[in-house]
Amino acid sequence: MSGNGVTVSLCLAELLGLTAEEVYLVHDDLDKPLGKLALKLGGSARGHNGVRSCICCLNSNAMPRLRVGIGRPTHPDAVQAHVLGCFSPSEQELLLPVLERATDLLLDHIRERSQGPLPGT
Repeated sequence: MSGNGVTVSLCLAELLGLTAEEVYLVHDDLDKPLGKLALKLGGSARGHNGVRSCICCLNSNAMPRLRVGIGRPTHPDAVQAHVLGCFSPSEQELLLPVLERATDLLLDHIRERSQGPLPGT
């Protein structure tokens, strides 16, 4: 299991007094094509060790997560090298617009949450 959860829990949540709902996880997703983004609100780790570690350390699965697609290699034995490896030059070209969209998506979600529900709803 990854040590990410310990870092998130100890350095952010405990130090800053954040609840799990206030911690945003941004992580890779093998099941999404390269560059595809999806915001997930809570739920299981879906086999992702880093997410599982964060859930364990925060003692909650309620944190919002931005899943960033990295695609899945065709051969199962290549998954570890794919996840831990570097992006190819052509993949790197895709990253800047993906990171800009990811930033916009997260900021929009944070703004919506900070405004709260509209009166009368």
